[in-house]
Amino acid sequence: MKTAIIGAGPAGVYCALALKNSGIKNIDIFEKSIPLKTLLPTGGGRCNLTHAGDNIKDFAKNYPRGEKFLYSLFSKHFVKDTLEFFKNIGIDTYMQQDYRYFPASNSASDMRNKMLKALGNINIIEKNITTLKELKDYDFIVLAAGSKGGYGLAREAGHNIIPPKPALCGLKLSQDQPEYPQGVVLNTPEGEVLFTKGGISGPLVYKISSLNAYKDFPYEIELPLIDPEMLTIEVKNNPRKSFLNTVSKFIPKSLAGAILSNPEKQCANVSKKEIAALSNITFKVISPDNKGEIVTAGGVDLKEIDNFCRSKINPKLFIIGELMDIDGFCGGYNLQNCWSSAYCAALKIRELSDT
Repeated sequence: MKTAIIGAGPAGVYCALALKNSGIKNIDIFEKSIPLKTLLPTGGGRCNLTHAGDNIKDFAKNYPRGEKFLYSLFSKHFVKDTLEFFKNIGIDTYMQQDYRYFPASNSASDMRNKMLKALGNINIIEKNITTLKELKDYDFIVLAAGSKGGYGLAREAGHNIIPPKPALCGLKLSQDQPEYPQGVVLNTPEGEVLFTKGGISGPLVYKISSLNAYKDFPYEIELPLIDPEMLTIEVKNNPRKSFLNTVSKFIPKSLAGAILSNPEKQCANVSKKEIAALSNITFKVISPDNKGEIVTAGGVDLKEIDNFCRSKINPKLFIIGELMDIDGFCGGYNLQNCWSSAYCAALKIRELSDT
């Protein structure tokens, strides 16, 4: 039995390792670029490889698309299994206070090298596979290329592709809004927002962009800004103070200056309406900022894939990782999808190889 894996990204390499660990031989990985290249920037170069969790349903809530499909995958290979898997190939891990897991080396590059070393004699062939006909001699084909090329191969096999959309990305704002100060961070009860040139970014914005991936532009988002009751108290206690300085107790002064129409007004002259207006901040979003794109929503329709990531259209074909219509929030969730789907495909290939 021969297995071809298209794509030497996280899902493809993990699948090859899982196959090797189960005793499967004759595995070829086809990659047109640098193996595990996409692993290097994850977690700010430290590789946020997964997120803590022991409740499958709660964990799966962090995937705007694919939540219920993942129940079955996670029941076969979940966070603790992933950590053990990496430990067995020499990659120790640790959990940060925010429950994200990283390799003990704090190096995505080190993790990449150890994963590739663990492949041993498994071939990584530098070749761009453009048609499944090139793989006619293989008994099993695993599509792990989360790119346009991967979509093309899936379409060739008869699969429907949910249109790809940018997710986990920054957002561009309408120019008719205030000129917000670049580089300033706004802390809201829902998370951080980073102001960029003409837009917004940061963890909360990534989540919003993911949830709204298929929403038509332009659209508005409203975020909590300042508790009006607390601001009212400050205004009453400091009647001679400028409204700008009072508001700056709650948000960065440069941001307050951009928002307030009359920042030097004394607090004694500030109306209830002006205070209430600062309870929220509204952004008019006109487009994604593709420079900050981390993940793509969309992919192969999950209705056409079984709970081992096997194609329901072509039984020799498996589809794993980001090529499926699954995407999660920041925090290691997207890589956990790669690990779990890759392992499930390897399980089924092992089973089929024994029959």
